[in-house]
Amino acid sequence: MNRRALIAGLITLASTRAAAHTPYGQWVVYRKKHLLIGAHRAEPATYEVAQKLVAVLARHLPKARSRIARAPTAGRLASLIGTDQLDVAVLSQADAIGMLTGRGEFSAYGQIPITVLARLETHLLVAHERFPARHARLVAAALHAGGMMKDRSQTTGVEIPWHPGSLIKTPSRS
Repeated sequence: MNRRALIAGLITLASTRAAAHTPYGQWVVYRKKHLLIGAHRAEPATYEVAQKLVAVLARHLPKARSRIARAPTAGRLASLIGTDQLDVAVLSQADAIGMLTGRGEFSAYGQIPITVLARLETHLLVAHERFPARHARLVAAALHAGGMMKDRSQTTGVEIPWHPGSLIKTPSRS
């Protein structure tokens, strides 16, 4: 076999596999145009919270063009966040701790460096630590204006760090 043909074949195979990783050619462009908020089917409440977030962001931060990206499980969200395909997700505190520590159902994905953007009524809005601070600041301000942010107190033994951009001054609520 010709050496050049072999190399060309390997390059074609590698590029085909890389292109197959994302099913949509425009997925990267879509992600840049929209703030995708992850939720998962294993816990339907995450979808309900995400719907409320999208409604508040539509009123207070329409340029974000927020949408919900629904995964089958919290583990799939960990995979998406860990591979830079998703930046923001609604999680229970237990799932957020599991994702951060890489324990339990999240052990297959390792530790995902997530931070808290907002403490909501029953869930957390988390983001990868690389989520831009200016975006975190805008999201936090919009959620505060929409009345969705709760106080910043942590009640677990595991400290989930706050995203530096989300540390806007908010009056405490009772």
